[in-house]
Amino acid sequence: MRSFADFITGYRIAAAPIVAAMALIGERDAFFILLIISLATDAIDGPISRYTGTTSRRGARLDTIADGLTTLAGLLGLYIFERHLIEPEIGWLYAFLITYAAAGLVCLIKFGVLPSYHLLSSKLGAVLAGLFVIWLYLFGYSREFLIAVIVVGVLANLESLLATLRLKKFRTDISSAWKV
Repeated sequence: MRSFADFITGYRIAAAPIVAAMALIGERDAFFILLIISLATDAIDGPISRYTGTTSRRGARLDTIADGLTTLAGLLGLYIFERHLIEPEIGWLYAFLITYAAAGLVCLIKFGVLPSYHLLSSKLGAVLAGLFVIWLYLFGYSREFLIAVIVVGVLANLESLLATLRLKKFRTDISSAWKV
């Protein structure tokens, strides 16, 4: 790792399979605690890299990989532990996953890399998802909160897709598709 921020991102990459494993073996508390730690470290790696002047395309790409792995591990655990609650919202979850995959696939096809735009909408979606996970663990399920998180996530995915379509050359760290 080249910087402390890259180390934190590396932690998230390494933690994602462990988070998933905790879900698969039924360790609910360990799953939620590790997922919350991963989500919290996601919130700090970018500001640390900007503060220390160590931002890089490599770091942005690693962050995108860590985000994807954390998202998939989190969704797996939520499905395993809260299936009875979230199954009625499976259509919403499919919409998120389809738009997430489409945004990634189109960027891979067009530029040969995953999108690492760090859009404001994506950051909002990540914060809401983190708050939802904490809420779910501490207080229980909220259907409205879940749907709000998914809607923001779908909109962020669509904005990422739009950014890819609008860009002529790949860039990282753009705040909005409208500023491309």
